[in-house]
Parts: sequence; structure tokens; C-alpha cells
Amino acid sequence: MINLRELKTKHNAICKKLASKRIKDSLDMIEELVKDAHDGDLIDTHYNLEFTYKNMLRYTVEGITDPERQKIYNHLVKDVYSLADRAYSKLMLKYSNDFIYELRRNNATTQLSSLLEEFTQLWSNVELQKIVNSEAENDQEILHISLRLFQYLWSSPELKESDIEKLRQFFSNETYPWHIKSQLVGGINLALLNSFIPEYMDLLMDLANHKNDVISSRAITTIIIAFAKYDARLPLNPQLHSRFSMLVEEKKWNTLIQSIIIQLIRTRETERISQKLHDEILPEVVKMQPKLKDKLDLENMLSENLTDDKNPEWEDFFKDSPNLISKMEELTQWQMEGADVFLSTFKHLKHFSFFNSFANWLLPFYPTHPEIKKALDAESDVFKSSSLLDNLSDSRFLCNSDKYSLMLSIPHMPSMQKDLMGQMFSAEIEQMAEINKDEKALKAHQGKLIASNQFIQDLYRLVKVHPQRHQLEDIFAQRMDFHNKWFFKTLLTDNASLRELAEYYFKKEYYDEANDIFTTIYEKDKTAVDIIQKIGFGYQKLNQFDKALNKYLQADLIGAESVWNKKKIALCYRHLKNQEKALQYYKEAENIDPENLPTQASIGNCYLELEQYEEALKYYFKVEYLDPGNHKVGRAIGWCSFVLGKFDQAEKYYNKLLVAETNKHDLINLGHTLWCKKLRKEALASYQKSIKQPKHSFQEFLETFQEDIPHLLNHGIEKQDIPLMLDQIRYSLED
Repeated sequence: MINLRELKTKHNAICKKLASKRIKDSLDMIEELVKDAHDGDLIDTHYNLEFTYKNMLRYTVEGITDPERQKIYNHLVKDVYSLADRAYSKLMLKYSNDFIYELRRNNATTQLSSLLEEFTQLWSNVELQKIVNSEAENDQEILHISLRLFQYLWSSPELKESDIEKLRQFFSNETYPWHIKSQLVGGINLALLNSFIPEYMDLLMDLANHKNDVISSRAITTIIIAFAKYDARLPLNPQLHSRFSMLVEEKKWNTLIQSIIIQLIRTRETERISQKLHDEILPEVVKMQPKLKDKLDLENMLSENLTDDKNPEWEDFFKDSPNLISKMEELTQWQMEGADVFLSTFKHLKHFSFFNSFANWLLPFYPTHPEIKKALDAESDVFKSSSLLDNLSDSRFLCNSDKYSLMLSIPHMPSMQKDLMGQMFSAEIEQMAEINKDEKALKAHQGKLIASNQFIQDLYRLVKVHPQRHQLEDIFAQRMDFHNKWFFKTLLTDNASLRELAEYYFKKEYYDEANDIFTTIYEKDKTAVDIIQKIGFGYQKLNQFDKALNKYLQADLIGAESVWNKKKIALCYRHLKNQEKALQYYKEAENIDPENLPTQASIGNCYLELEQYEEALKYYFKVEYLDPGNHKVGRAIGWCSFVLGKFDQAEKYYNKLLVAETNKHDLINLGHTLWCKKLRKEALASYQKSIKQPKHSFQEFLETFQEDIPHLLNHGIEKQDIPLMLDQIRYSLED
């Protein structure tokens, strides 16, 4: 019995070896697959390819010149890829129970032409023609044949040119529903995630130019995903890359392609956003719920006319939770950028029978779908409003899958919650519709960008939430390093496209990727100070301080006379344990901006680490004078005072600190100070309090204490008294 997991791993390994041009290794591994498949044609093909390759190697060694050698070599590699795919597909078809292979077995005798003909006959049926198209397209037979078409396109590993031509005719027929055609593009997307099918890619080039934005954007997005997945194969299939490049150039789609790539990269944020909602925002909202009910008088509000004047107390409701305001603003900003903020909200609403079909996860939302009409049949006019449903359909803030979830969940809501949501939702959705109109008017390709983003989010839900998601290729689990792809480097060659992608990575704190691209830009212009500084900042955030220092020094050398750059150089020197150099650059920063408080504090810190405590104190006192509300500087003043033997001053500052906040380290340092003042009993009490602080233990206390022993000895504490004090502390903790 074949181990399917090992089979998938082996096929991936073969493809990686081929991408690295390790032909012999690939052929050796393919030989094992071919033998397991027990297929004479595959065995013969493998023999012929190996024979051809051996001859090519022999001719090369013998120095025989052949101007066609590279072309023959590329064709050979392409054929080896094809053989690996065929052998893998043959074995999976034989042994796998995954849905796609079940479909393939069921469709073994089915012809695409017969399915398309059946669809055409149904659509042209005399009775259907008497009905308005919106009714006709929801006929159960039409929906059923659409599903069969989706499944066929998804499961077919290869198609004939005649099939592709029939599909071209199907997609060009303007009477067929746009949403069915869009759904079928989703099926092609799944097929390409499973197998390399050049015929589909060629068809997608046609669909990329389709009049309908949804169909066009889905085709373009699918091309980009497929190009990224099969990047190593594209040089072997130059007609695909050339055709798409010409299309991008002709349609001036550089910005569009770049934006879709950023949308795909943005999916990396989805789990982070969901986590933030789950861990930070929702708990705070729940915590505030009792206040919300009291301050907003919710019970009475529902019984009053919702058009009455707003309660003036609402405006200052959030004053008790300023953190929630900033988090909600961040959430709004994510939403406006197109980030997927609703995954955690709607992933639990995919249990409806509608989602039993893979195809429905990739179906564009349209209000007249039978399941939607059925769900809203007994609802109030608010939810049946064509205006609301049309605006929801056009809204860019929910993906299609979540729109279906929302509408299908309405019958299951409590009536009070439902009525309130209906009132609020109507107003919100109208505002969203206005935003959409404005954006479409102002931004080029905005319709395509909205549709592509929603398609990406639909696909994300399918591969992350579907109960059988393990059967699907999760492209979102892979590194979205488009800038390293051959197709990207040849498609978007202008600095502006590279810069925007780099800035996006930089903004989202993906510094590895940002530095990759910034370095490419830097190689073209080695005098761009901001690029050099951003590379340095990226290295700094990656804790590669030696590389960061090199870039900051380079920026300084070519004229970045700024406090920021000087301080970054100093920071790197501090991390590299060169405090003298750090102090030098902090002093240079001070000369540029003498009143900069962080600079003053940093200079103090350098003197502290250099054990020049008197100098450190001067700067800490200056910070305290210029920023009297800064209590934290008192901690440094207290420590320097203690080390210098200024015990009264140290005690004063530690007591001030402990009034504002009980801190385990302040208590230890106060204990040291009191002991040095011969106040042994008071010191013991301070040590006890430190150990009893939350998340502190005697062992942690002991580690800190032992680090400070040299200072205690320096101030006259007898060495033999130290173990006695520690034992006193131990006994006191047992009382």
C-alpha cells in the first residue's frame, strides 16, 4: 500500500530538485514512482528521457557544439516535470480518497463538451426564456449543472484544445450568469493549486481581459497565485509568461498586479488580527458590558424612537477605556486597508448546508440565490429590501462567503437582536455603499481590487476553515516572497513597484522581506539615505546590530546629520558592548538637539554602564528637571545615589518610587540602602516585601541580590554578614 503522505513529499522533492536543475536525482526518484504505478507508457517515457539526457551529457563532455542544446535541455526538463506529475497523479488516483480524486474517478467517462452542451440546452429552454433571467439562473437544474461544471474543471488534470475553445465560448456568452462564470474561475484556481495545467493558464489570460470585473480580477489573481506556485516552470513555458507580460503592459496593469500581490501578502496579517480581536479587543468589550448597559440605558433605548436625539453621555463613554478606543481605531484602519478583520467572527457560521459544497465557498454573493431567498422568506421587510441586499452585494467590507453566512444566520437570531441589527445594518450598509462609489470614482481598477480581495478572503476561508481543508493546498501557509520569484522580477521591474512592496513589508514589520527588496533598490542607487537607513533599521529589528551599525554609519558618512541617525548608531554600539563609542554618538546627537530628553537619558545610561556614576547623575537630574512628571528616571537616580554612597538621597527616591508603584527591584535596592545605613531591621522588611511581590520568588531575589554583593561590600557591609542576612530572610518567610 502506498503511503500518500510520503508520496506527496516525494513529488514535492522531485519538483524542488528539478527547480535546482538536478536532473539525474529527479529521474532516479521518478523511477520509483513509475515502478509503483505499473504503467507501461510511464516506464517507456522515463527510459526515453533518461536515454536522451545521457546522450546530451555525453555530447557535452566530448565538446560537440550544438546551438539547439539549451532549447533541447529546457524541453527535456519540461518533460521530466510532466512525467513526475503524471506518475504522481496516477498513484493518487489509484489510492487517494481525497474529494478531487473521487471526482476524477466519477468523471472518468464524462466529457466537458457534454456538460457545456447540457448547460446550453437548459439555458435556452423555451420555458426558461419566458422567465426573467434572475429567476432562470436560480433554477435548480441550472445550479446543479453549474456545480458539476465546477467539479469537472477542478478535478481535470489535463484538457484538450477543443475543450479550452468551448470554455472560451462559454465565458464569452453574455447571457450566462456572471456569478456562475466567476464560480468556475474559482474551480480553475483549485485545479491549478493541485496540478500544473498550462491550458488553464492560457484560458485565464483571456478571462483576465473579461468585461466583468469579478471574472477578470479572479482570473488575474489566479494567474498570480499559479505563477508563484509554478515559478520554476515558467521559463520552460515562455509563451505563458510572455503573453501575460504583454497583457500587463497593454492594459497598464502594473499597479493592479502589485496591489493584488500586496493583498495576498496581507493574508499573513489575518491570524494576527484574529488573535488581537480574541485576546485584546473582545475581552475589553465584554468587561465593559455592564457599564455599557448602565451608561447607554440599553433596556429603555430599544423601546424608544431610534430617531430621537443621541444621549450626550455616549460621547464620553469610552473615557474609561482609552486603550479600547485606540484598538478600535486600529481595527478600523485595518478594515479600510482591506485587511481580513472578520475571519474570527464568521468562521463559526459555516455550518449551514449551503457550505457543504466546496463550490459555494467560492461563489460570488448575489441576493437572488435560492438559499438567501429561503432564509429571508419569513423575515421583515428590512432584510428583504432590495436596496439593502444590493448594497450588501456591492460592499467591499465583507467577503462573499461571510455575506452568505450573515444572511443565512438571520433566521436563527433572537428577534430583539435581529430587529436592532436590521435598523443599524441598513444605515451602515448605505454608508458603505457611498464609500464604495467614491472610491470607484477616484481609484483606477478599484472594482477589480475589491473583487480580487474578496476572492482571496473567500479562498482563505476555504483552505483554513472548511472541515476537509486538509485535502486542499494551503497557499497561505507558504512564504509570500513574491519578490524572489522569477516571474515577479521580470514582470515588475520598475523601482516604484519594488519600493511600494518593500514599504508594505516594512510597515507591517516583516523586516527580512523588506530588507531583501530595499537591498535590491540600494544596488541601483547607493546614495539614497532613506533606503540605507531603512535597511539598517530592519537589521536592528532583527537583532543584527553589526549589520545595522554598518548601514547607519554609511548613512552618516553620506550626510544623514540627524539626531535619529546618530542615536541609532549609538544604540547599535550599546548592543555591541562598546559604550565609549555609543557615548560619542549620543554626544554628537546632543550637540544637534541639546534639549532632546531621550538623548539626555541615553547619555546618562552610557555613563551608568561605564560606571561613571557622578556623570550619569548629572544627566538623570537634567531629565528629571525638564520632565518632572517622569518618575521612572528616579529609579536610575536612586541606583546611582546608592552606588555613590548617597544613601539619604537614594532612600528618598526609592520611597517616592514605591508610593507610585510597588516594584520588586525598588524594594531590593531600598533594602540595600537601609542596610548600608545600619537599619538592618528595616532592610529585612524591604527584602521580605520584594520576595512577596507577584511573579517573584526567593530564588529570583537571590540571583539579583548576589549581583549586588560587590556594592554592599564596597559600602562597608561585612562579608560574613551577608549569609546571615540571607538566612534571616529565609526564616522570616517561614513565620
